[in-house]
Amino acid sequence: MRTVRRERQRQARKERRARVEKLAEAMTAPEAPLVWGAGWRGRVTGAAMAVVFVVLDYPPGRASLAHPQPGPLAQALWAWVVFAVPCCWFALWRITADRDGVYIRRMWSTRFLPWSRINHVEMRPDAQLGFIGPGTEPKVAGLFAPPWLIRATGRFGTGAQAADTLTAMAQHSHLRPTAQAGQALTAGGVARWAALLAPVLFLAGGFLHY
Repeated sequence: MRTVRRERQRQARKERRARVEKLAEAMTAPEAPLVWGAGWRGRVTGAAMAVVFVVLDYPPGRASLAHPQPGPLAQALWAWVVFAVPCCWFALWRITADRDGVYIRRMWSTRFLPWSRINHVEMRPDAQLGFIGPGTEPKVAGLFAPPWLIRATGRFGTGAQAADTLTAMAQHSHLRPTAQAGQALTAGGVARWAALLAPVLFLAGGFLHY
């Protein structure tokens, strides 16, 4: 059984290398940075999660808008920050590739990975991209359609396409974007948006359950 699994993995790696090389032969260097993000599906998912949280959460009496008290109110707001984080993550994740490397939007900031620290990029079973580099732990980013959903629909997923494109650019410097990403694509993390969304969700829940 293990031998069969190893053979399948070896064959999959071989097919992946051939696919990346074929892509590299057809690619040209983009003039603008390449950006992968949540898109409308991610934003709809994030909004739906926020609505579910608002409908299902019932604030305790001392944290309600009718009779607010500082301690319970602060605890309730903090709980809403925790709820807001996954909503913002689904709606606002982003990966940007420019001439210098890859920018990964994370919780508190946007992380920069220079091309010299990327050997290849893999689509992981958890629907994230894994950036594999020399002598470092893999870095993960993104939130694409999971592999099981891609197999069920019989389509080649955006995550796998992004992984192949980033791998080709990491291995062939002449295929990297010729422009540098601006501050709008390289600054800030998800947490600041969660901090802004939390009081909005709290007020919405308060009015709904008042």
